[in-house]
Amino acid sequence: MAGKNFKKVIRKRAGAAAVEFAIAMSVLLLVVFASIELVRLSMLKHSIEHASYLSARKGIIVGANVASVIEAANDHLSVMGVSNATVTVNPSKIDDSTQIVEVAIAVPVSGNSWVSPVYFKGSITGRSRMLAERAAAQMSNVAP
Repeated sequence: MAGKNFKKVIRKRAGAAAVEFAIAMSVLLLVVFASIELVRLSMLKHSIEHASYLSARKGIIVGANVASVIEAANDHLSVMGVSNATVTVNPSKIDDSTQIVEVAIAVPVSGNSWVSPVYFKGSITGRSRMLAERAAAQMSNVAP
């Protein structure tokens, strides 16, 4: 008699285990995909910041121009799979009198992320500001 009751309990429990598994698996998948998306957004932010740094370094050397700064930023971003970037260089013309070069990059979240555009709007930005190499040389000539 005890064996028959035990089998009934096992059969009832099998349905409950399937429901528990479905609920637990959906929560687990939500956590996994959210983690992947947050890592993707973090990688996107760091890629944009690094591209602004690399392009600002390109702009501080003697003989640099705005086109080469923008090209350096777009080259790095294209390697990382980032699209629709807006690169802003200040000053708009780099010459021998330029002392500070600032590069700002803005990238829209939509088109560069998988799930986030549904929940987040706007853009991710990166900015770098550097003292030009020729500015240090000019300052050393002025120093006593």
